[in-house]
Amino acid sequence: MNKENQPVNNADNESAQNLSGLERPIFIRLAMLLGNILPRQTGLKIAGFIGKKLAQDEDSPRVKAVRANQWVIHNQSISKSALSDLTDKVFQSSAKCLFDFFYFLKKPDKLREIVDFPSETKLVFERIWNDQPCVLVCPHLSNFDLMGYALRLNNLKVQVLSFPNPEGAYKIQNRIRENLGTLVTPMSLNAFRQAKKNLRDGKSILTGFDRPLIGKLQEKYKPTFLGYTTNLPVIYVRMAKELNVPVFVVSAASQPGGRYLLEVSEPIWMETKENLETEILSNANRVLSHAEPLIKKYADQWAMFYPVWPQFLGI
Repeated sequence: MNKENQPVNNADNESAQNLSGLERPIFIRLAMLLGNILPRQTGLKIAGFIGKKLAQDEDSPRVKAVRANQWVIHNQSISKSALSDLTDKVFQSSAKCLFDFFYFLKKPDKLREIVDFPSETKLVFERIWNDQPCVLVCPHLSNFDLMGYALRLNNLKVQVLSFPNPEGAYKIQNRIRENLGTLVTPMSLNAFRQAKKNLRDGKSILTGFDRPLIGKLQEKYKPTFLGYTTNLPVIYVRMAKELNVPVFVVSAASQPGGRYLLEVSEPIWMETKENLETEILSNANRVLSHAEPLIKKYADQWAMFYPVWPQFLGI
């Protein structure tokens, strides 16, 4: 049963889109520089230090968002000190992943050596290689950009639907993705039309599902995630249902020894329901239920710096 949301301060929610932190252009450029000149272990130590310093700014909207998100993940039963430790780990993980991305960017052979693809990924790989379309939805876990690069190295070509109206660091990141041969299209009506055409033509789509939409971008459908209704996107449900293709939850995860692992869910086929609203929400909730264990399992790697549940800001 859904838990009722408390009223949300729209001004606070809107301000979450103008945050400072690891996604500022200065940090992207710093990571690019350090990734090109430093040994990996040295760079990771420096990145961890930077992440920890950023996490100590308790007035930062990003820090507040991470704390609120982690509070929900841990069933609102975690101590304040443990919550602070988790927030530190999230920022350190994100900073290290940012460094690693640029470290391996020009070292594809080394990247292949530290990324693991379990046997469960074979179904997804073969579908894409054989032009059997699917929709891949990804949480912002660990080094999702680096994993995207690793997939590209395995000749897995997909259209990436990114967050709409990218600015600052997001523009830089999208340009880097495009330079790696990835088709990146910020969400828009034209992008959705292109995505549906690609699915009809046997190509596959990849998009995030855990960054909340705000303002005019909000969907009228509010799926349930970890027990609370949210403003998470549901457009992937519509595309998968209309084109009759499966959805896979795909996530990256950092592993001991500096390795990365790709985890893939079973295929999730969209079900038909009695009306459109029930159909969209039911299918979105099914997809999110596959993501919940991953978010909990790798909570300290969930690089979601926007409040998925704004009512818990201030925890």
